[in-house]
Amino acid sequence: MTSRFSSSLAASQPALLALGFAILAMISGTSVWLVAQTRGDSKQVMWTLTAKEKLLDLQGQVWRAESDQRGLLLTGAGRYRDAFLADIEAVKNALAEAKAALSSDVGKESRQPLVARLEAAVTAELALLEETAAKGQNGELDRFPALGNDALVQSRAEDIRINIAQLVRHEQQLLSEAVGASQSTAHLLLIASLFGASLIIALATTSVALVRHSTSRLKTAQRALEEANESLEATVARRTAELREANEEIQHFAHIVSHDLRSPLVNIMGFTGELEVLRKELFGRISLLRARHEVDPEPDERLAEEFDEALSFIKNSITHMDRLIKAILKLTREGRRELRLELINMTELARTAADGFSYQSHEAGALIIIDSLPSCVGDRLALEQIFANLLENALKYLRDGIPGQIQVTGRTTASEVVYEVNDNGRGIDPMDRERIFEIFRRSGPQDRPGEGIGLTYVRTLVRRLGGAITVRSGTGGGSTFTVTLPRRTASALQEKTHD
Repeated sequence: MTSRFSSSLAASQPALLALGFAILAMISGTSVWLVAQTRGDSKQVMWTLTAKEKLLDLQGQVWRAESDQRGLLLTGAGRYRDAFLADIEAVKNALAEAKAALSSDVGKESRQPLVARLEAAVTAELALLEETAAKGQNGELDRFPALGNDALVQSRAEDIRINIAQLVRHEQQLLSEAVGASQSTAHLLLIASLFGASLIIALATTSVALVRHSTSRLKTAQRALEEANESLEATVARRTAELREANEEIQHFAHIVSHDLRSPLVNIMGFTGELEVLRKELFGRISLLRARHEVDPEPDERLAEEFDEALSFIKNSITHMDRLIKAILKLTREGRRELRLELINMTELARTAADGFSYQSHEAGALIIIDSLPSCVGDRLALEQIFANLLENALKYLRDGIPGQIQVTGRTTASEVVYEVNDNGRGIDPMDRERIFEIFRRSGPQDRPGEGIGLTYVRTLVRRLGGAITVRSGTGGGSTFTVTLPRRTASALQEKTHD
């Protein structure tokens, strides 16, 4: 149950993350929209306030013009005339500014009739004012009764005041609506922000809980892994010690067996020597007896030949067994020998090994080519024996009638040093590519001397150096032995060999 719950929590983390991004996007979009709405409402408020200001300015200009008109009609003074003319221009400008301020699209349909009536009233007022100004300049003001003119002006000014009041009320209503909309938008923005903040806090809390849970699970898994590693290291150390002990026992057993085998072999060799002495004495007496009694010598000669053949077979078998025992002892000694590591010039080492086979290569008509080889850290004696065995093997199995060519090359990789010994000899059957590394196993016709232990010895040495050996070959196509050694410092490889 706990495992399924933990799995569901772990699986829900991406969903929570996606949900958090979606909420942030929604809040951002809503905030942008609400800010745009607020900006529009604020703009409308500014339009409305400007319109009210311009309407009131128009009304003030009309009143000022009306006042200067009365002063001109009553006194005819020049100062009133100049002010009156300036007032007419001010009324025209104020009307134009008011119309521009009232051009907003909001409430346009209900505003247009009011603006038209205001414009008509102001136009009529301007016509009367301009007529008054013209009469004043011509000195004809005395023909117009003051009271009649005053009544006419009063009626136009009243129409303008009424129209302006209606427009002000209209704009005030729009202002109230804009302010209300702005307040609603601000309220919605506050609600959206609080709601988004609440969701973000909830998601953050959930995410923190999930992270803490995941961290706890990770720590538990890490502790379990550390315990498993410690157990594995202990197991590996124990198995390594057991393998080392078993290997030492095998080597000790092989060493003892080899010595025990040599004892009867030495006895057999001794008795064989005595048989040779007895053979001479025995067949000498037979010859004397045959001479005295004049017996046919042919049966005795045939018996002597068979006796010599049997002794030769025994001696050859003893020699072969002696070589095998020495080879086994050599393997066991190599397994127990401590490696002495150093940085080795492999080009020099390989050329020295090739020089040791100069006579054999000359007799076989073969050419040994040593390329420039990369140096490596290893045991000099082991590497000398590896390359000596590989070169000897290549010379031993050259094809008759074909000039032999043996080439040693090398290269490095990121973690390895690779050496190859290539020949154009008779090759190895694909079925025998692994068998040739087994002790006492040989490939192809058994027409060359050897006990089948050389490549086994080479593989043992290569493995002790921490490397591997492989072969690529085909019947009649030559062979390439590849020796791969690790690129390590002397200290690191020394530590490995001591292990």
